[in-house]
Amino acid sequence: MPRILIVDDEVKLVKKLKKLLENDGYRIETASNGLEALDIINKPTQIDVVISDIRMEKMDGLTFLKEIQQKNLDLGVIMITGYGNMDTYLDSVYFGAFEYMQKPVNYETLLKTINRLLHDKKRKRKKVRSHPKERK
Repeated sequence: MPRILIVDDEVKLVKKLKKLLENDGYRIETASNGLEALDIINKPTQIDVVISDIRMEKMDGLTFLKEIQQKNLDLGVIMITGYGNMDTYLDSVYFGAFEYMQKPVNYETLLKTINRLLHDKKRKRKKVRSHPKERK
């Protein structure tokens, strides 16, 4: 069962996403800013997908995304924002976000993106394995 970390300071949005995603079979962790999220991803609990807002107090989403990249963590990150512009889009992509979405987020689109991200991660893991003929 994939585990998703939702990082956002909008309490209503977090509760709504958590309930919807849990109903679809995902295990959910939540954080209200990037610092809390770093604490969660540094624990032994495996996180597969991160859904992160960009504008938050203490540590914003782009700084959090940079931290993930510096730690070379195998996390799929979906950035969401209500204040998007070309700069935040380009920064998100540059620092490794899988997807960038504007709020309000359409749940069906988000769910498809999560499934695409998880499928992409599985495909990449399979590529790392060597071909049976190459093994000796």
